[in-house]
Amino acid sequence: MDIFIFLLSKTMEIFAPGDRVVAINIDVSVALRPLAILKEIRLPDGTLRKNTVYHVERVKLTSDGLQGLFITGLPAFYGASVIAWHGSRFRKVDFLSGQTANKLRR
Repeated sequence: MDIFIFLLSKTMEIFAPGDRVVAINIDVSVALRPLAILKEIRLPDGTLRKNTVYHVERVKLTSDGLQGLFITGLPAFYGASVIAWHGSRFRKVDFLSGQTANKLRR
């Protein structure tokens, strides 16, 4: 069963393992699935944080063309299964050599 949490946008970038991303929407109270499933989702290391750069560990593609992102150090669980964050929550980050500031790719 494919469970993707927090679907928010129809506009998505194409992600790949190793990408650096930031969350563009950190409101985890909105979910794709019914509230009963939302209550069963566990985020043991916390939720998304604003202005934080995340590393994409792996990407899961589904038959309907959506992407789920597995974020290093920020797992989401449904029961005993690790589930993906929905890719529409994120945007890729461009790093300029020697800079600490991030520029969002548009």
